[in-house]
Amino acid sequence: MDKYLLLIVAIFLPTLSAILCYTIRKSAIRNIIVVVTTILMFIFAGGLVKLFMEAGGRLEINLEELHLPISIGLVIKIADFMLLGYITFLGFKLKKPLIIILSILQFIPLLVFDVTGHVKEPEVSFIVDYLSLIMVLLVSIIGPIITVFALGYMKEHEEHHPNKVSKQPKFFFVLFIFLAAMNALVLTNDLTWMYFFWEITTLCSFLLISHDNDEISIKNATRALLINMIGGIAFVFAIIAVYKATGTLAVDEIIRSGNSKSLTGLFPIAIGLLCFAGFTKSAQFPFQSWLLGAMVAPTPVSALLHSSTMVKAGVYLVVRLSPAYSGTILSKIIAVVGGFTFLAGSAIAISQRNGKRVLAYSTIANLGLIVCCAGIGSYVALAASVLLIIFHALSKGLLFLCVGTIEHGIGSRDIEDMQGLMKKMPFTTVITVLGMITMLLPPFGVLLTKWLAIEAAVNLPIVLVFIILGSAFTVVFWAKWIGIILTMSYKTKLHMEKLSIYVKSALLFLVTAVMAASIFIVPAYNFLINPYIKSILKGNKVKLIGDNGIWIVNSLKDSIGGFAPMYYFLLLFAIVITIPYFLLKTRPERIKKPYLCGENNEDMRGIEFIGPTDKVENVIVHNYYLQGFFGENNLTLITNFIAGGIILIMFGVVI
Repeated sequence: MDKYLLLIVAIFLPTLSAILCYTIRKSAIRNIIVVVTTILMFIFAGGLVKLFMEAGGRLEINLEELHLPISIGLVIKIADFMLLGYITFLGFKLKKPLIIILSILQFIPLLVFDVTGHVKEPEVSFIVDYLSLIMVLLVSIIGPIITVFALGYMKEHEEHHPNKVSKQPKFFFVLFIFLAAMNALVLTNDLTWMYFFWEITTLCSFLLISHDNDEISIKNATRALLINMIGGIAFVFAIIAVYKATGTLAVDEIIRSGNSKSLTGLFPIAIGLLCFAGFTKSAQFPFQSWLLGAMVAPTPVSALLHSSTMVKAGVYLVVRLSPAYSGTILSKIIAVVGGFTFLAGSAIAISQRNGKRVLAYSTIANLGLIVCCAGIGSYVALAASVLLIIFHALSKGLLFLCVGTIEHGIGSRDIEDMQGLMKKMPFTTVITVLGMITMLLPPFGVLLTKWLAIEAAVNLPIVLVFIILGSAFTVVFWAKWIGIILTMSYKTKLHMEKLSIYVKSALLFLVTAVMAASIFIVPAYNFLINPYIKSILKGNKVKLIGDNGIWIVNSLKDSIGGFAPMYYFLLLFAIVITIPYFLLKTRPERIKKPYLCGENNEDMRGIEFIGPTDKVENVIVHNYYLQGFFGENNLTLITNFIAGGIILIMFGVVI
């Protein structure tokens, strides 16, 4: 398959599907379009991997070789200004002067730079290397699966949010535009083109968060737009500064321009601004509020924003630039920013009862850990960051879909209302628990990345403390959530839930993908991640190898520490087989009903009884959320203040 054809499929196939979904209003045809697009994007992903390996691990695409009648760069510049014009229009429509001001602060410097800067565009327009390949695979596999899930979910969602005319055409239009923009963003080698696609994701997030068009959704979508536009301003000035410092806008050349011994002039300022833009997009503290507000959107939106798009664009930029600032004071401060976000997000998650907010804070925390590892910049740290990008995307995409399915099933996102869920929704419960276990326990990849991060941070004591405490806090909120949804009454009968074929197939696909990624972590590391790290880092004394496990080795190839996942999987398989066997062997007469100070009632959860006055009484059983210490209201202000101070120090250093 030709590389130009693959580029067309990556960007224009989702765009075409978006247009078809918007123009063809019949739901049956839209379902076919979404399913066919999903299959084609899977085929594209396989074709890209094949061509990539045949090319020796790098593909370069120069659009000038096509001799097109019009300059693509000119088209993107015009489209960029039109996009900023539309966002300015939104500012007038929403009566938000700040949006208008932020748009102008991007528009004018960009216009002056393009008109007077005599900017030379990079010769190579798009590059596929190992990192961009990983990102494209995540976008082109997880993204389409979420759109398939949305086919079943949005039908039920509109029953709860009725409209005179269905909004699904617009919804799927924006979803597919989002996927197209993400693929283009991670593939492009032109920083100004990256900015354009960056801003498309900002606009798409606004449109998706405000989908229900009620007061709270518009308010939260506006907040997301404002915060990400602040990052957009940083991106624009970074473009100007980096071109003045290096004379190029080619991302690969910018990375090569970085030198830990001579980061002087405008270059460190430009890198600092780009990382700042990455912080806003990836919801690092103190910019996390926009991602928390995005929880009002339909579940497919939450899953997409948190797994393979939007926030991953932010961490992608920080990780991509890591070789340019590695070994500098800037890199250490970036590690502190990410480590503090990991700690703060994990701590506040403990106090949350809303399932989506737990997932949101967990996402923010894990994004912080990715940024932290990128800041550390060592062989082990960068491997951990890329591994976490993969495993977090899979697990968190799955968990958001699970919570959305549970919400439709029981009418609540409250974790306490999920008690006894195994009896009401056994299929969804099993998949949800598996998804949570992949975020918490060995031998799954997320735990492995935390171990690698701890090993990589040994020379940065404050970052090491952040990672250790944050990892401990994650155990608390995942363990208590798993415990409550597995709590069952003494009744043996299960009520199998009825789910749409689209919902069920999406859940099964993602849980299978999560398991497969962890089982085959060693070949995945050897095939995708290790070649990337080796290509950008030279002369590291401590390395990571994949050989019947993931092992940290020194320059003498002596093992410092390791993790052999296959043995853990064999143990886990034995447990999974053994527990159901003993449960099936348990006779009903051996099950003792709990004494509840009265006669047991026939409720499914087993926490109701008939009291002395012949009234049904509820037993209050709930988790501790430690609001007095980990409460959102208690910690948000002080954590934002500290995080803001760290970022100010970062700019003080680079200036």
